[in-house]
Amino acid sequence: MVNLFSLMHHFVLGDDPEVKQGKPSPDIFLAAAKRFEGAPVESDKILVFEDAPSGVLAAKNAGMSAVMVPDPQLDKSHHATADQVLSSLLDFNPSDWGLPPFEDA
Repeated sequence: MVNLFSLMHHFVLGDDPEVKQGKPSPDIFLAAAKRFEGAPVESDKILVFEDAPSGVLAAKNAGMSAVMVPDPQLDKSHHATADQVLSSLLDFNPSDWGLPPFEDA
């Protein structure tokens, strides 16, 4: 099994110097957008996966799209801010977002 984090280019954690405020402030996502290889990526080109309402709100505050994969116990009223809500990451369909399909390994 592949470690998901080994596939990521970079990480931004809450104690990063550029992150002045926690979620729902957009700081953490805006810092991450600046660090993509090659050049910063515009916010409207970024798709965020989040499990928490404050994270979804932070992504939206950053001008990004948000897919929420919430705890099933979370009240559905918290789903409204997300662009898409999934019960599992396995339900994610890249073509819904204009992305290329997954390749079987």
